[in-house]
Amino acid sequence: MLDFLRAKHSRMLVWALLVLLVIGLAGFGITSSGALRSTEIARVGDTEISETEYTRAMQQEMRALTQRLGRGLTMAEARQYGVDNMVLSRLVNDAALDEEAGRLGISVGDETVARQVMDVQAFQGPDGRFNRETYVNTLGNVGLRPAEFEEQIRGEVSRDMIASAVQSAVAAPTATARAMLGYVGEQRAFSWVRLGPEALTEPLPEPDDAAIQAEYDAHPDAYTVPETRRLTYAAISPEELAETLEVPESDLRAMYEAEAERFNTPETRLIERIGFGTEEEAAAAMARLDGGEVGFDALATERGLSAQDIDLGAVPASRLAPEAREAVFGLAEPGLVGPVPTPLGPSIYRVNAILSGSTTPFEEARQDLRRERALKLATDEIANESAHLEDLIAGGATLEELAEETNLELGKLAVTASSSEGLAADQAFRDAALQGETGIETDLVQLASGGIASIRVDAVEPPRLQTLDEVRDQVVTAWRAAETTRRLEALASGYAEEIRGGLALDALATRLGATLQSGGPVARSAQLPGAGPAFLAAGFAEEANAVFETPDGDDVLLGSVTEIVPFDFTAEANGDIVANAESQLRGQVADDVLTLYTNAVRDAAGVSVSPAQIDAVLSRIP
Repeated sequence: MLDFLRAKHSRMLVWALLVLLVIGLAGFGITSSGALRSTEIARVGDTEISETEYTRAMQQEMRALTQRLGRGLTMAEARQYGVDNMVLSRLVNDAALDEEAGRLGISVGDETVARQVMDVQAFQGPDGRFNRETYVNTLGNVGLRPAEFEEQIRGEVSRDMIASAVQSAVAAPTATARAMLGYVGEQRAFSWVRLGPEALTEPLPEPDDAAIQAEYDAHPDAYTVPETRRLTYAAISPEELAETLEVPESDLRAMYEAEAERFNTPETRLIERIGFGTEEEAAAAMARLDGGEVGFDALATERGLSAQDIDLGAVPASRLAPEAREAVFGLAEPGLVGPVPTPLGPSIYRVNAILSGSTTPFEEARQDLRRERALKLATDEIANESAHLEDLIAGGATLEELAEETNLELGKLAVTASSSEGLAADQAFRDAALQGETGIETDLVQLASGGIASIRVDAVEPPRLQTLDEVRDQVVTAWRAAETTRRLEALASGYAEEIRGGLALDALATRLGATLQSGGPVARSAQLPGAGPAFLAAGFAEEANAVFETPDGDDVLLGSVTEIVPFDFTAEANGDIVANAESQLRGQVADDVLTLYTNAVRDAAGVSVSPAQIDAVLSRIP
């Protein structure tokens, strides 16, 4: 559902401050035009979308994607994934509602804008009140002036007013929600017998030539080799380069000392704590514990504390206040200690277990440290050499020459769209291989491992249907599997007729020496242990007590619907489920209504876009 159309108006401000990712529309109907002013990339009616607006929105989206993906996104990647169109569609829909607000005479006063600004937490000073200097500096960090930001707020509030008016008439589709819940919430129970190849009463015959030919002709895709690209590549990974690097002993010792906590695990103790308001209360409680009048857990319950409230987990001495540290870690074995004065008040502690610390000597840690340091050095060296390698490739160097002059290793590989081994397991490498031009070295490919590669497609072999002679064994195996399933289905169908004639399923299981299995009640979206999704789907398509059969891997299941449990709309436990379903469906319908309204406004106003200016803007964004 297109829920961004209403809520996004207030969220856009937060993007500028918190760089959150919002997913918008992937596309919309627009026409191209070159009649825009030089500072515009698009126009909806009389409302313009400036280059500055588009640049800022793209940069915000790119930062959000970088934060979400954990790596930088190139503009080429962003355009490949449609980020540029998504941002443009969002701005066009905003402009359409701005145009409608102008037509309707909707405007927002300065007081409303001021309240909106002063409510933004990012603009507040240490005292929790609006701070003008913080306001100006925060906006400056994202390339906005106060006047621009306030105009954005004015527009967003106006758009929200239109959205609220359009969506206010949407009624709760109660009947639809209940119908959906009735379908999704229904549960069923089943019994079934599994028929495997051993259930066949006659051995499978050897297929004749006609049967083999028919199987081969019926499934050409199974015997077609996909397009194959024969590659030469020059590549290096940090792991490969790291093996050749020398790491000074001094570096390893410095790493060991800098990560002392990693190699020296302190003793910890599993402890629980009950706090008290006064020393008298704590002393009285400790006396009751010592006298056996009450247990520690019971005492916690008396004070309204749950197990989670008192559990501190595995705690090292450094995390306790000095007084508590001495008392808790002074115990030689698990037990109670207290009352102990702490910054949180007098406390009684229970030590449940003592977990010994450990120390990894430098000699034992050396190998791991060397590997980590070498990988870091290798990754840095590869990054530093990338520009030089790009220059060599741009200058016409072949992969063979790259391998001679640098640390890159030369190799050959055959790659298809489904390849998933070795270098072809890397998505960027595989994409470059599938998109490369024959005989031309590609630009450097950044690999997920931190390595780099350049690829040359030496030959492209088109898809080829293998001859029957090449795949005869494969075809025979496929025929045997298909024929076994066909015979099992026929056998199950015959048994099903017997059951419909009065034979009980459990009696059939006894006759066959098979196990009668049962399960449920379960919902149609659940998993049924012992049976696959196809069995569950088939069972939910049948009536109560119906018998049905369905393939399950190499077997066939003969099943029966033993119980149908409708969703109980009157159950108190289901009240929230019903209310949530109605609310969600109402929200989705309201969003769709707003989408239709916005599309109509946009189409009536007319949209003009300059692809050339958009390309120019995107080319300037790093």
